[in-house]
Amino acid sequence: MKTRVHASRIIAYLVQYGLVVFMYWFLRAHFFLMFLAIMSIVPFLSILSVFVLRRKLEVKLEAPEREQSRDDLGFLHLRIKNPTWIVSLDANILLRTESCFYEDVADTKLSVPIQMHSTYEQMIPLRYTRNGMYRYQMAGFTVRDFLGLVSLAKDVDSSTEVVVLPPTEGRAVGDLSDMSRGMTESEETMKRGHDFSDVSDVREYIPGDKLMSIHWKLSAKRDILMVKDRVSMSDQQMVILAELSGDHAMVDEILTLTYGVCMSFVREQVYIRLLWWSEGRFSFEERQIMNKESLKEAFSDLYYDKIYEDTDKTRELMQSIHPELKAYVHICNRNGEADAEVVEQD
Repeated sequence: MKTRVHASRIIAYLVQYGLVVFMYWFLRAHFFLMFLAIMSIVPFLSILSVFVLRRKLEVKLEAPEREQSRDDLGFLHLRIKNPTWIVSLDANILLRTESCFYEDVADTKLSVPIQMHSTYEQMIPLRYTRNGMYRYQMAGFTVRDFLGLVSLAKDVDSSTEVVVLPPTEGRAVGDLSDMSRGMTESEETMKRGHDFSDVSDVREYIPGDKLMSIHWKLSAKRDILMVKDRVSMSDQQMVILAELSGDHAMVDEILTLTYGVCMSFVREQVYIRLLWWSEGRFSFEERQIMNKESLKEAFSDLYYDKIYEDTDKTRELMQSIHPELKAYVHICNRNGEADAEVVEQD
């Protein structure tokens, strides 16, 4: 949306101006002379005022809820503050919606009035029909003078993001006991920060304790080594691979099923190792899922990746990159539907 001059409105105004000139010439009335003087000044005042208005306007776009569930109703909050006494009957907004995961872009035009010394607020309803990360930004904003002669573009740097997760209940996940064949023994050399245990007590160091269990802050205070006494929560982990290939509708169903499977195991207090193939990094992305919050964070990260076409890619790459896995749960397109199958590797 760019600054533009509305030629048709200018021509219409000049025609009216000409009629007033003719009426004054024909009638020689002082009223028309006064009206002619006003009509000569008003266009300049109108154009000058819109320059002031453009500079003073404050425009902001935000999402009250940064996290939504698919099929729920969400809102965007549009706020336009006018601290001046200048009005505009037609402010145009180009609202751009970008689905980062599906790489879809859609533009919506809004037209709102700007009243003098007031704040315009509108809650824009949104219905999310797919999972993903949605970015909303003000791609264009123009404000028009009250005579409608010119529209001035204003740079507005305002955007917001909304993470849309699958429904809380997810999709029916089938028999969990059958999927348990995809479990593998947890390795002690897992990535730093992912410790499948809870701290039950703090005690003095005993030779043979692991260095990673030392409570360094408490040890410094007491001037003696103290360690965290941990109780193991699980000696197994569920490895789940989410397939991000196929058409948009299929991948959306795969995401929904993946979320439901992960949530079911989280409720059973089974720790999950969630993997997906990242085309951008050309490697497997991996997240440790220990609770509902870490599952949401993992999906937020997943939404920044892209869908790929080759449906056989992940199974082949898993065999070459992760040959140590004896089995894992593969959530993919099977016979036109999202399904979970246990893949056993030699």
